[in-house]
Amino acid sequence: MPYMEIDFIVDPTEPWRDLLMVELMDLGYEGFEETPHGLKAYIPVEHYRSPDLERLPILHNPHVSLHRSARQLPEENWNARWESGFQPMDVEGRVRIRAEFHPSVPDVEHELVITPRMAFGTGHHATTRMMVRSMLQFPVEGQYVCDLGCGTGVLGILAERMGAQAVLAIDNDPVAVENARYNARVNHCERLVVEKGDARLENRAGFGTILANIERNTLIAAMPYLAKALRKDGHLLLSGFLTDDAHLLDAAAMRQGLANVQVMADGEWAFSRWVKNESPDQ
Repeated sequence: MPYMEIDFIVDPTEPWRDLLMVELMDLGYEGFEETPHGLKAYIPVEHYRSPDLERLPILHNPHVSLHRSARQLPEENWNARWESGFQPMDVEGRVRIRAEFHPSVPDVEHELVITPRMAFGTGHHATTRMMVRSMLQFPVEGQYVCDLGCGTGVLGILAERMGAQAVLAIDNDPVAVENARYNARVNHCERLVVEKGDARLENRAGFGTILANIERNTLIAAMPYLAKALRKDGHLLLSGFLTDDAHLLDAAAMRQGLANVQVMADGEWAFSRWVKNESPDQ
C-alpha cells in the first residue's frame, strides 16, 4: 500500500507537536516520526486529502507557525525506513521492547519482540509507556483482557506474558490486525486472539481489564461500550489524549459510574485508570 509522507515544520515544536499529532490522528494518519523541527506523518495515498490539512485547528492558533511539504513514498521503502530508526525501549527496567534484528538481553522480566511496520504502538510513544507502567502496577494474571486499538499488539502481548487467561486484541485497521497477528506469533502467544473491529465491542462483556490507547474523541464516544464490557471491579486503562483534554475523559468515565484510581502524565500526554464498582444504572 503506497503512503504519503507529510513533513511538518512547527515553531515552536513544544507543546504544539503533540497537539498536531492528535489532530492528525483524527484525520486518519497512522504513523508519526518526531523530528527536530516538527513532525512527519504518514497516511495511505487513497486516504490523503490536502484540503483536510487546511482545516486543522492548529492552523488558526496565532502562537504557532506551521509549514508542510508532502511526497509519496515508494511502497517498498516504508519498512526499511521505519526500522532504521527503531531502537529498543526499556520501561521501568522490567519490560524491554525490541525488534527482531536487535539482540536479546538476559535477565529482563518481559522482553517483547515487535515489528512495527505501519502500526502504531512500539512502546516508544509516551502513551504506550504509561500504559505499560500502569499494567506493571496491578495484576492481570488470570484475567480476560481486551487490547482495544491494538496497533502492533504490544500491550496485548504483554498482558499474556503477565499471565492473562485470555486476550482479545482489536483494531479497525486491517494492516494493524495483520501486524499484531504476526507479532503474536513471533512472541509465541497462545492465548491472544486478534480481530478486526471497533470500539463499540459489540456484545462482548466480562473483561477484567480493557487497555484503550486511542485518540480522545473515539474514547469519549466509546465510553458507554467500554463500561458495559467491563466486569464488576474491572479496570479500564486510558491514554492517547493530551493533559488539557483529561477533564473530558474524566467526565465521560464518571457518567458511566467508573471511579478513578490512577492518573499519570508524560510531557503533554495523559493517562488514567478507572475501576467499575457499579453500573451507571445503580
